[in-house]
Amino acid sequence: MTEISDAVSFASGIFAAVLLVISLFAYKNTKARRLIFVSAAFGLFSLREIVARLDTYIPESQSITIETVLAFSGFAILGLFFIAIVMKPK
Repeated sequence: MTEISDAVSFASGIFAAVLLVISLFAYKNTKARRLIFVSAAFGLFSLREIVARLDTYIPESQSITIETVLAFSGFAILGLFFIAIVMKPK
């Protein structure tokens, strides 16, 4: 990756972590269960950005393992957002 794309990707991970904290505060105030799924999705996205950089910091890590984790995490993030959208409020 280029330096610019690395910086944007890193900033996206930080932004996701900030959104995680905000959504957890929103859950604490409203107790809306769907915010738990939104928080989990933001947390996974932030974690995904860390995992995507593992091969840079740990060269002996297997890139196929990292790619598999990234693929599953992307699927899980989409699933969590979908559940949060379609969940009926109680």
